[in-house]
Amino acid sequence: MRTRTALALVLGLGVAGGVAGATLPVARLLGRADSGWQEIPWPFPRDAWPAGRAFRCGSDACGGDVAVYVRPKLGFCNCATGVSGDSEVDAVSDLDMMSEDFVPIRVGEPVTVAGMAGRTRSYTLRFADGRSEPATGLAISRRCDVVVAASQGQGAGSNEAKASIARLLGSDRVLPWLTALLGKG
Repeated sequence: MRTRTALALVLGLGVAGGVAGATLPVARLLGRADSGWQEIPWPFPRDAWPAGRAFRCGSDACGGDVAVYVRPKLGFCNCATGVSGDSEVDAVSDLDMMSEDFVPIRVGEPVTVAGMAGRTRSYTLRFADGRSEPATGLAISRRCDVVVAASQGQGAGSNEAKASIARLLGSDRVLPWLTALLGKG
């Protein structure tokens, strides 16, 4: 049953140019939906939104070391249109918590995760010490609420990492938590 659930998640994600165009090993796609991800402490200081959940994934499962930070922002989405443009992903996806200097590297793509539609976009994070690294911002909505996921790390921009992040968000470890916070209906 878990294999069918994982396969349904993979097939239902609809990451244009991401999962759909990725050539991932079938065995990896059919594995546990959240395999490779270890929960880590939320690393960011308190702000206007509640702390979320943070996860780290290694090269074997995600194509490179990746950290992802997930949290809902209740009442922070356009109730009529949801997340419909790249400027919204830029504004809400929490990339500014990692670095205030984040630069989009391409136009975003539509994404559907766990029945919620939105957009994902790839970035380069630039740090004060001169380092830079790939990052991805994802924002999906349900009614007037948005769920954001920001990832960073060597593999953060890869199709494999994007697919793995989408599977994590739709997994038994994360989806019930999100559903409880977003409410029913």
